[in-house]
Amino acid sequence: MFCGSVLIAGTLLARSALAYTQVNFNQPIFYKNIDPLVFPGSYTTSHLHTFFGSDGVTAHTTTSSELQAGCTNGENPNDLSVYWVPTLLYKDAEGVFKPVPLSRFSAYYNLGQDPAEVPIPQNLMMLAGNASNQASGTLDPSAGIQWFCEGQDVPVGTNGFPTSTCNTHLQTLLLFPSCVNDQTLKTAYKSAGYGTPNRCPEGMKSMSQLRFSIRYDLRKALPAGWTGEAPLKLACGNAYCSHGDFINGWTEESAMTMVDTTREKRVFYPIDGTFGGYKDRPTCKPADKEPELGTSDYDESVKTLGKRAWGSRV
Repeated sequence: MFCGSVLIAGTLLARSALAYTQVNFNQPIFYKNIDPLVFPGSYTTSHLHTFFGSDGVTAHTTTSSELQAGCTNGENPNDLSVYWVPTLLYKDAEGVFKPVPLSRFSAYYNLGQDPAEVPIPQNLMMLAGNASNQASGTLDPSAGIQWFCEGQDVPVGTNGFPTSTCNTHLQTLLLFPSCVNDQTLKTAYKSAGYGTPNRCPEGMKSMSQLRFSIRYDLRKALPAGWTGEAPLKLACGNAYCSHGDFINGWTEESAMTMVDTTREKRVFYPIDGTFGGYKDRPTCKPADKEPELGTSDYDESVKTLGKRAWGSRV
């Protein structure tokens, strides 16, 4: 296995199994047809996304400092990162596509990975998954994409969603790369193909791995439930186009502290910092910095793209 040691502030600390930390979000900051990572500066070329975290994000955002000047809606005030995914949609009683209500978005760090050698770098931008995928055979296994009913064993249909109503929450998981060149900010997944199991490619070091876990509550949106193909879609297509984006906004101090979340496997490790304790929540209220630009409406976002809505049969 990869060497379990990390150099922090000049001290070599022995590592064995892993702990983890997490940040929870009860609501999005907004829905918007922007993607500063894939389509920087554009308000007409992206499908609709659901954003969590710092309201410092705009279509032009590229740096951690821009996010750290904003306000987060996460419970940890030291995490000013921004996280986004394609919006999950259902049809309301009038036949209008609306975002599925959120139960909780959780960003986990270090869960199930080898010890980190370096903190998540400032200005790091990452993408996991592929918006062009429309079939299960095209998924990248490293991203660990899953859609399932929490606590239930329900098969998925051809669109990738569960084939019957979820008793509790519809949940999805997504894993991000955990290797980084801290000079170029290029990232990669660990692989046995690099000579040693769970080893990073040459020139890269291990950092805390990020995992998205999102729970949606469909009980009010679709009270009658469903049997067969789920009456759902993502703004990019079916469940197989699942993807997620991230721009790091953790304070440098907290990012360094996170490297120490490697003590015991599956033990929670709180990340406190300059802005307070890990559950102190910010005192500010997030708001869209550019409310006049882009749209939060799915149908309008499709018109902007000049495309017919995918899955109109839903």
